[in-house]
Amino acid sequence: NKSKPALTAWAASAVCGPMGLAYLRSHSQQKAVQELLEIVDKDDATAIKKSFGCSIHDYSTIQNLIDAKTLTIEKLMQLAPAGTVDPTPFLYDSTCYFAAGLMSMAALSNLLIRPLDLNAALKNLQASKST
Repeated sequence: NKSKPALTAWAASAVCGPMGLAYLRSHSQQKAVQELLEIVDKDDATAIKKSFGCSIHDYSTIQNLIDAKTLTIEKLMQLAPAGTVDPTPFLYDSTCYFAAGLMSMAALSNLLIRPLDLNAALKNLQASKST
């Protein structure tokens, strides 16, 4: 059946696509939290300890707080000095750039597809059968 490879590819893309985009967003969010932690710590070295009960260098506790959604971008923005840019609107930037790149590659690949030259294909088929 000729449709099986296409269905397999579509099923794989239906699963891998959203997972990849979620991973990229998560990575952007993690990076934003780390940058905000450094900004807050630079402004007030005791703010993280007072608010979350740990040091900025206690990576496992910081990660546990992030995973538990106790330490969030919103809470860090409350501790950040005035004028700090909220990174929330920019979390999907890298994700969108990646998706646009994949779509561009797909469009270019689609443009490279050419119709099959039936005469040449038949000649090759006949040549391979005669040998």
